Amino acid sequence: MTLGPLGRRRLGSGGGRGEVLWYPPLPAEELARVTPCEPSDVAVLSGDSRVEVRVREGRVALRAFEIGRGGESSPVAMLARAGDLTIVAPESSAVAAELIRAEGEAESAEQAFWLAWDLIVAGYQSESESTVAAAEEVAQRVLVGPQRGLGHITYRVRRRAFALRQAVQRAQVIFTVLAEELPQEWGPDAARRCREIGQRIQSAHHDIEAVRESLGETVEAYTSVQSNEMTHVMQVMTIVSLLFLPPTLIASIYGMNFRIPEYAWPQGYAWSLGLMVVLTGLTLLWAARRRWLR
Repeated sequence: MTLGPLGRRRLGSGGGRGEVLWYPPLPAEELARVTPCEPSDVAVLSGDSRVEVRVREGRVALRAFEIGRGGESSPVAMLARAGDLTIVAPESSAVAAELIRAEGEAESAEQAFWLAWDLIVAGYQSESESTVAAAEEVAQRVLVGPQRGLGHITYRVRRRAFALRQAVQRAQVIFTVLAEELPQEWGPDAARRCREIGQRIQSAHHDIEAVRESLGETVEAYTSVQSNEMTHVMQVMTIVSLLFLPPTLIASIYGMNFRIPEYAWPQGYAWSLGLMVVLTGLTLLWAARRRWLR
């Protein structure tokens, strides 16, 4: 099915499960037109309000992030009312598409709501595992030594971690509110589902915080390795310069524009070259004894 700028799909043919709306991000006025609800709910769904979740008179309006392919986050909004669930999401939303494919699994709007959150949190957990693996790979590459493009790879992993952290933190806020204000009409099973999903969100949050700490340590290790490498390069350049100092000194002396007695000496050329070699050898031996050549 090809959708225009704004498209609709029913979540199910019956049972009052509601619909999915696709959108290029809608302003509050347009959202109010396509989703009849209270103005306070529209403010939450559209993002015009700083409040990310509002529970009132059996309605739950919330705004969250879902993590798609490549670690990119996209907004998704839900309005759960008695017997009806409306999801407002971008056309590329994997959660909305999966909900439509799995429409037979949800017998009610509440079940569709929890199924949507199962899908969102599954995305968090999958992305956190992927980010942990990427961070470990970066750490291993840092231990090998400075490599071309490693700083760029580290930056990309940090961006993924930041996007996931932002999404997970918003979900934590939502479920902190839901745990205290769930509509009584949803029944006792809703509290259990809320706790379960909240624990999964907390687990994803712990993973991503561990990744952030690991990346911080990796950046420090990378900086240290680069510094050591630069120190080694400077040491080599210093030793090379030191080896050329004695020949340069001798060449400077015999290159002066004065009459020097050795000019008339038949072995003077061999003497100067030999002296250069001997002094260079002594300098090299001295550097070796001081362990500068390691």
